Amino acid sequence: MTSTETLNLNTETAPILELGADLSPAVRAIEVAYRQIQKRYPGTPDATIVVKRDQHAWGHTTVAKTWAPSKLEADKDASHFEIMISGENLRRGAQFVAATLLHESSHAANLAAGTLDTDSNGRHNKAFKAEAENRGLVVTQVGWHGWTGTELDESGRNLHKQLIATIERGLAKAAAPARANLSHLPIPKPAEAPAVEGGEAAPVKVGPVAPPRRGNRNLLSASCGCGMKIRVSQGVLDKCRPTCQECEQEFVAA
Repeated sequence: MTSTETLNLNTETAPILELGADLSPAVRAIEVAYRQIQKRYPGTPDATIVVKRDQHAWGHTTVAKTWAPSKLEADKDASHFEIMISGENLRRGAQFVAATLLHESSHAANLAAGTLDTDSNGRHNKAFKAEAENRGLVVTQVGWHGWTGTELDESGRNLHKQLIATIERGLAKAAAPARANLSHLPIPKPAEAPAVEGGEAAPVKVGPVAPPRRGNRNLLSASCGCGMKIRVSQGVLDKCRPTCQECEQEFVAA
């Protein structure tokens, strides 16, 4: 990614793929939205966008640069920060995804400038608050997390109307997390009851099956003349008669 590349999903010529439950439209839209942020706010560094499931965070930014163009030589340093947008965030809608992206872009800009805006526990300080507010976000304190609460109010939504629209179009064509569905798995059928005298079937017990026994796993502690110890079964001790390579004496069970 480069900060000079400009793309816009709002143009009539931009192809929108009908992929149903594919994530690529959402990722593409968020990538384009990030470039729009770079254009509006100089100093926003290049970043690689990642979308993944995360029930603990709407997004994050790596402190280190961790990505680079694929053609870069393997021994070269990374050139891009990583910005993650969680899959759970997508269901909140474009406005909230846009706020998260602006939040994470604030971190990226501070990192690029050498400004630490969180402590080692992730507490957001006033350096983050200042940069986030500069980008149209309303910032609030959230307990010990510090100034981490960010959202777009009406003026912020108006300021970033194009940004929200870009993300909205991508989300409309993309997958989103849903409740787990196991209907594709086969349902085991109960075993048929064997017939007994009198024509009635014997009851069939249904429940967990104990794993097969794999032999005795209680190993003996054996020692040699110089005090070294090993743990072996009685059968190995009787048949193999292991010998210490140091004192040349057989190991004997304690």
